[in-house]
Amino acid sequence: MPPTTPETHAFQAETRELLDLMIHSLYSNREIFLRELVSNASDALDKLRFEAARDPSLRDGAEEPRIRLEPDPAARTLVVDDNGIGMTREEVVSNIGTIARSGTKAFVEELRKQKDAGDAPPELIGQFGVGFYSSFMVADKVVVETRKAGSDEAVRWTSEGDGRFAVEACDKSSHGTRITLHLREPLRDDDGETVDGTQDFSDPLVLRDVVKRHSDFVAWPVQMDVEREEGEGEEKQTVVRTETLNSMKPLWTRPKSEITDEEYAEFYRHHSHDWHDPLSTIHVHAEGTHEYTALVFLPQQRPHDVFDPTHHNSRLSLYVKRVFVMQECEELLPTWLRFARGLVDSADLPLNVSRETLQHNRQIGQIRKRLVKKVLETLGGLLADDREKYTRFWASLGAVLKEGIYLDGTHRDDLAQVALFQSSAGIGPAEDGEEADDAPAEDAACPHGFTTLSEYVARMPLAQSSIYYVTGPDRASVEGSPHIEAARAKGYEVLFMIDPVDEWVLQRLQSFEDKPLVSLDRGAGDLDEGDEAEEQRKEKQTELAPLLEAARDSLDDYVKEVRLSGRLKQSPAVLVSDEGALSPQLEQMLRAQGQSVPPQKRILELNPDHPVLARLTELHGSGDEQRFHLFVELLHGQALLAEGSPVPDPARFARLVTELMAPGDLTASGGAPDGAAGAEGAAGAEA
Repeated sequence: MPPTTPETHAFQAETRELLDLMIHSLYSNREIFLRELVSNASDALDKLRFEAARDPSLRDGAEEPRIRLEPDPAARTLVVDDNGIGMTREEVVSNIGTIARSGTKAFVEELRKQKDAGDAPPELIGQFGVGFYSSFMVADKVVVETRKAGSDEAVRWTSEGDGRFAVEACDKSSHGTRITLHLREPLRDDDGETVDGTQDFSDPLVLRDVVKRHSDFVAWPVQMDVEREEGEGEEKQTVVRTETLNSMKPLWTRPKSEITDEEYAEFYRHHSHDWHDPLSTIHVHAEGTHEYTALVFLPQQRPHDVFDPTHHNSRLSLYVKRVFVMQECEELLPTWLRFARGLVDSADLPLNVSRETLQHNRQIGQIRKRLVKKVLETLGGLLADDREKYTRFWASLGAVLKEGIYLDGTHRDDLAQVALFQSSAGIGPAEDGEEADDAPAEDAACPHGFTTLSEYVARMPLAQSSIYYVTGPDRASVEGSPHIEAARAKGYEVLFMIDPVDEWVLQRLQSFEDKPLVSLDRGAGDLDEGDEAEEQRKEKQTELAPLLEAARDSLDDYVKEVRLSGRLKQSPAVLVSDEGALSPQLEQMLRAQGQSVPPQKRILELNPDHPVLARLTELHGSGDEQRFHLFVELLHGQALLAEGSPVPDPARFARLVTELMAPGDLTASGGAPDGAAGAEGAAGAEA
């Protein structure tokens, strides 16, 4: 017979400090204790179901399997009660009295040793045998009353978390385990409200919220008696009804063939708090060495926090055997897929001892690799099958995916295949609320101004050997940019790199299908102007060397060289950068971020066939250095505006332009001298 008086034991761990570590340092979130107790209760119900399949007498048939929560705000207690397998006295002392010994783990290991175990062991959550001790984070006393199924003896375990526990016999009418937590008083303000960061776990509303967040998909019902007012007027009365707090319906565990699009959409809206339907749904179930299920949704529109610099992690939730582990598991997807929403549920992922973080291992890398591949395959399929929908998606989230081209060398080529870029071959995208103009027939392959690199290469003339692009702040600026005149004259398509992220992408994406990507606003340009034209330009540059040197001296603060251009056809001047130099847009972005960027001197190219050059030659030959320098200054400002860059002194530039439009001529002070010829001002206006 078991003793009738309590027996006091010391925990079998070496020191009280170890228990203190379990209680105070293992978990970062106090509400985790309820997840752990519900998980333990779920394991107990799973064990009973498994054992009862071999021995039906273990079920007394009194109740359906369930987990009950019984909060008592007045007594400051919370009871977690299950009618699962229960424990014997020896199991209580062994499993609860020994820190870090998991009865669940021992149970599974024992079953594996039995040759006649029959069915496979049930999926059990517990791994480390420490989750129970998280109760002491919120309780100063814990009482466990339990009775093993098939036994008439019950036992009570009591501890105040001080390194000792007491065990005694007790009365319990049915099998299962009943845990009573004597809760600490939460911190409250002067108005009696709990302060931020603390919760009252005797409050039914708090319990409902915690169960919904952490144990919503546990396979057994988590129930609680809830008071509700029913009726109206004099007939209104308070009734108590038992409610099930968890859904027990993990959508991802059902076969894909049985799930409708409406069910997927409803789950996505519930999980992501997005009121739109998902753009696409990826449902993966992997079996074999590692078993897991993933449910990933791609949104139609950009989530509001996708560019939050403090929040660049994966947004996939992690579950282990349907029990919530973490909201955002950063290892499951790379940062450039942070707009994806969903979850991964694994049967055998190794967690750390608190089950709040994931241990780094090879398996998580395999899951990540598979999910990235599935997302890219889905995007490729959408690009091929529904171009209009994909274009809308890309306009919203393409900048995020482009980050992967810069950050992820493994998937750079795959991302380049599905990337869209605006192009001179198509019309520009419509503004919000406006319909896009109909594209001309020759632009039908480039709807809304977007093209893939593969499509660009397929349209390249035989004489074209490179993929040409130009960077700029917006489409309007680059579409009229002088940089693209030579390419357009040859009938070559030009990509418009106008996303801020494009500046970083182009540092990594330097070729595609063996075709180099060449910037039209850098270097000397590789568009062949013909041997004869090139020879004539070089001869003229030698002839005008004094003029070009004088122009460079005039703009010494801004340009490193002035030369004649082979890329201009209509415009009088253009600014280009050296190969490898920062573009004006990247320079502005870096300065806006507070970074120190040394001034970048660029190259001013002049159109050798433009009348403005003839006017400059005339001014330079007349010896009127004052007007010559002012005309050069205007020409430099015009080149900046043509590419979408600001002029150094907008007020001065505007004053000089105004004086060109009015009768008179330019002076060093910006005034118009009396008697100056209006014809000279008109001629200078061409600059």
